[in-house]
Parts: sequence; structure tokens; C-alpha cells
Amino acid sequence: MKKNPLITGLVSAMFATLATSAWADINDVRANLSKLHVPEGFHVEVYAEVPGARQMALGTNGNVYVGTRGSKVYAVVDKNKDHKADQVVTILDDLSVGNGVAMVDGHLYVAEQHRITRYAAPDFDLTLPFKAMREVIYDKLPDKAHHGWRYLAAGPDNKLYVTLGAPCNICDPVGIEASIIRMNPDGSQVETFAKGVRNSVGMDFQPGTNTLFFTDNGVDLLGADVPHDELNAAPKAGLHFGFPYYAGGDARDPNWKNKTPPADVTKPVAEFQAHTANLGFKFYTGKQFPAEYQGNAVIAQHGSWNRKVPVGYQLVRVTFDAQQQVKETKPFIDGWLSAEGEVWGRPNDVLQLPDGSLLVSDDYNGVIYRVSYDGKTHSVAASPASEANTLSGFVMPESVFATPEGVTYVSEIGEFGKLGDGKITRIAADGTRSTLADGLNDPKGLDLFNGQLYVADMDRVVRIDAASGAQTVIAAASAFPQKPVFLNDIEIDGLGNVYVSDSGDDHGNGAGIFKIAPDGKLTQVLKAKAGIKRPNGLLMDGPDRLLVADFGTGKLFSVQIGSKKTSVTLLNQGFGGADGLVRDANGLLYVSDWAGGNVWQLTEPKATPQRIIQGYQSAADISLSADGKSLLIPDMKAGTLHTVPIH
Repeated sequence: MKKNPLITGLVSAMFATLATSAWADINDVRANLSKLHVPEGFHVEVYAEVPGARQMALGTNGNVYVGTRGSKVYAVVDKNKDHKADQVVTILDDLSVGNGVAMVDGHLYVAEQHRITRYAAPDFDLTLPFKAMREVIYDKLPDKAHHGWRYLAAGPDNKLYVTLGAPCNICDPVGIEASIIRMNPDGSQVETFAKGVRNSVGMDFQPGTNTLFFTDNGVDLLGADVPHDELNAAPKAGLHFGFPYYAGGDARDPNWKNKTPPADVTKPVAEFQAHTANLGFKFYTGKQFPAEYQGNAVIAQHGSWNRKVPVGYQLVRVTFDAQQQVKETKPFIDGWLSAEGEVWGRPNDVLQLPDGSLLVSDDYNGVIYRVSYDGKTHSVAASPASEANTLSGFVMPESVFATPEGVTYVSEIGEFGKLGDGKITRIAADGTRSTLADGLNDPKGLDLFNGQLYVADMDRVVRIDAASGAQTVIAAASAFPQKPVFLNDIEIDGLGNVYVSDSGDDHGNGAGIFKIAPDGKLTQVLKAKAGIKRPNGLLMDGPDRLLVADFGTGKLFSVQIGSKKTSVTLLNQGFGGADGLVRDANGLLYVSDWAGGNVWQLTEPKATPQRIIQGYQSAADISLSADGKSLLIPDMKAGTLHTVPIH
């Protein structure tokens, strides 16, 4: 098979550089662990130092076998079972991209770029002459460098599954390229299991269904946010997953639109932000993590390599419903990518240990992390806002709005449910505070239009003159087609139409979105049970579209409001108690999580969320500072207002 000499030379040079350069200093890596955002009760520690660590496989005695994109495969030994490596042994050093590893019936299988080999009894004796014992069970893999790092998985059918990436960015695959093949453990009965798979570097089988799930990375060079990366499910052999007819998800490459795809292309079961590079993952079946993690998939996002604003560099959690269908995706552990766009680690593969903890390989740092859970509290990463950028002394601050002149307004609920003790506080540009309006009930969302503040005040909408503080009720409870339950957020379009969300009760009863026209006419644009359980944060997304945060489900929706029939589209999920929405001058979207005290950043509404802030008691309705360079975050339970620079 003829090779491209340029590609071959580039890849050879790359691996030569890797072979001679040192990975991160282990003390620096340990120091950086404090930067990770880890759920309460979880801990991340360094398990082992393994240069270029990629796919991992667990032996019968607890040894962990680790492939690399170089010439070596390692064995990591924890003799005393204290969950820290005692020894790292190089067992092979003459491989051609020995990325894939798997254990089947006491044999170690290694997938190289061009072949699959197996080695007997490594758990028995790591000093055996493995090179001399090598059995080549299959030597017909496409020997091409582009996407030449293979991934292995042992199936519940006692078959060996192998991913074969396309040898290109986008092209017509030849033979078994761009597929997943499977074979018997001795290399016999080779068949193509799945077609149209551009570049999968992660497979696992769902407990209970035995369905093969695999990640797949979309085509490059189409843009920062297209096409999405994928999680796919193959319950049977013979399915086609779209490549090259689809660049990823539903996206088409402009140069390939004249190609007619098969009529029965299988769509992804979940999509992720473009270029996040979703690689290895595991379905969690252990008992150490809380019960809600049972059956979840934990995916390692390796991170973008050619995107101006980097994305990924985190572990993502995929949850499933009672029918074992994907329910939502959300970050599990992040922080390898800082809010300033600095990268210090690249998660690659995930492996479950017998005690229920997880190992995560990082080929950037040359380490393997161990993620464990003991339910104990631990220190959170440094607070995102310094004391100098924090104002205190508020009584349940819920919403905030800053004018271009530097004046900031804050709604204070007071005692929740108590009538008459709510107020709007005015903070002048010099920091001086005064009460603009008091005597309100439970004021929450607010917005400013033509010098007038509009406030959602429990069961009514109040307009307050920003100069005098004079109050006018523009929509009393009796004006609504149903009695308001929990009026929450306010959003005003360029014509002066006021939109207000009603989150309803805890079960979403009475929920809806209402429109108050400039002439005072009130109409309901979204009813309860229209697909959004408890609408909260509102944000205009064009002249006839609203983004809506669902406080009840943590989901983000788009609501078409310009046509006769309102339509609702799910865009994203995993935001806990989704509360505030705001977009900065660069088009980045921010979502606050009241229940979890987090703030998420998205490059666009469907992008994989990046958690940039955590540690608040209750991050309520966020806004931008007057100069647009910071987020204003009311922490309702703490009674504080934080100013956090954004990048």
C-alpha cells in the first residue's frame, strides 16, 4: 500500500519529538488538581505517571495496561491495593502506534496502526518475553497515519471490536476504512459491524441492553461550531452512521452535498460541541459513586486542537431515562481548561476499577488520574470573585441590571413570601447605594426600557421610573388569563413588548410565558405543559424568538413567538436549577444554575457547556456589567452580588 511521504514524515517527526521530550512535572500536575471543578464528595488524585497514556485495559489481578500513540505499551501495578501505582513497567517498545489495548481471557490485545496482536499471560508475569511471544491475529488494517490510532473493546458476545478511522478529514473510504469491525479473539470471522464512522476513539457496551455505544468526531475546517461531535448507538450490525455524506450530526460538507447518502443513516443519540474531541468512555456500573451515577456514561473530551477559542478538556456525564435512552449530557469534572483559555491537561480514556473508582488517562501530562467518591466535603477551587469584587448586605438579591452609565439596579426579595418587604436597590457608579423603590412583594426579574424598570413582582408586573422611583402596576394578577403563581424573569424586545415567565409551582402547574404589549394588552404565548416545565430565564434571540431556561429540568429551549403557533425546541440541558441567561458582546452565552451555584458558558446555544464558575450558594439571575467585561451574579442565599471578569 502506497503511503503519502509527507504525512508519514510529519507523523514520524511528531512521535520522535514525543519520545525525546519530557511530560509534565508530576508536582506541577498535582498542584494543578486544585483547579478542577469536582462535584461535592468526589476527589481527583494522580494514580500513576505514564508517558503518553491513552487507552487503558484492566487485567484480572488489577494491573492496568496502557497504550500510547508511540511505540510503547505499559503495565501499571498497584501491588498493595492502596489505589496508587507502585510500579510502571514497559512491556512493549517496538510498536507502530500501539494505541488500542484490551484484555480477553487472560490475553492482552494491542491494536497498532496496521495490525492486531495478542500476548499471553501478562497478569501472570510481566517479565515474560512478550516480543517473542507475539501472535499476529490480523494484519490487514489500513496502514495509514491519518486517524491511525485504533481503539479496542471486548464485547459481551466474546468478539473483539476495532475502530478504523477514515484516513482523511473527509473522503470516500476504501474497503474497511471509516468503520468498526469485529472478529473472534483468534482473528477469524472478521466482519464490518458499523459503517460511516469517521473517527471513533471510544467504545463501550450499555449494561442491560448490550448495545454498542461509540463516540465519533466530526469533520474539521467547516467552522468553529460545526459539525457537532457525536455519541452513537449500534444495537445491531450493518448500520450506517453517515460519513462522508454527513460531516457530523445533520451537517453537510459544502463540497460533498452532491453525494446522496444512504436512505437509512442512523442519527446520533447525543451531540456535543464541535471540536471537543470526545474519545474514550465507560458506562458506570460500580457501587462507590452515588446511586444516580449507575448506568451513566462518563466521556473524556480531549479538547479542540485548531479552534481559536478552545473547548472541551473535561469529563462529560451522559444520563439515561428508564427506557435506557439518552436523557441529558452535562459536565462531570472540568477545569483542565481555564476561563482564560489556558489548557493544562487533556483527558483521553476512562476505566473503572473493581472498587468503583474511575481512572482517567491524560496523554498531555503523561499521567493517569483516579476519580473517587467518599461523600466528604473538600475544598473548592479558589473563589471566582475576590472580596474587592463582592458587595454584601442584600436580602435575597435575585436579579441585577447595569446601565451603560454605570448605574446598577438589584431586586431584593426580602423574606420570601412576605408581602411588602421587597425593594429595588440603586447602586450609583461611585458605589453609593440607595433604595429606588420599596413596598414590593417578592421582586425577581427586572429589565430596563426607555428609562423605566420593569419588575416581575410575584403575581404582578410593576413599572418603576428609574429617576423618581414612581411605581405603576402594568399587569395586575387579575389581568392574567390564569392566576400567576411565580412570576420570575422579565425580557423586553426592541419594540417595548414585555415578556414575563411564570415558573408555576414545584410541579410546573400554572407555568407559562406572557406578553404585555406597549398598549397594555396581555396575551399568553406559552402555556403550561407545552414542553417547558418551569420557565425561568428569558433572553431575546432575534425579533421573534426567545431563549428560555427551565428551572424545573435544567434545560435550555428556543421558543418561536412570531408565528400564530408557538413552537418549542430543546437546545441544551444539564444546567441544574437553570435561572439567568445573558449574552456578551462576543456572542458567548451564559447560564446560571440557582440550585448548584454554577455559571456555564456556551459558544452557542447547542454547544457543550463549559462551567466557568462554581461555589456560590445560589447563582440567581445574572447580567453584564456596564462595560460588558464582567458578569454580575447575585448569590441569593448568601446576600451578595459578585462582579466576575469574563474572557
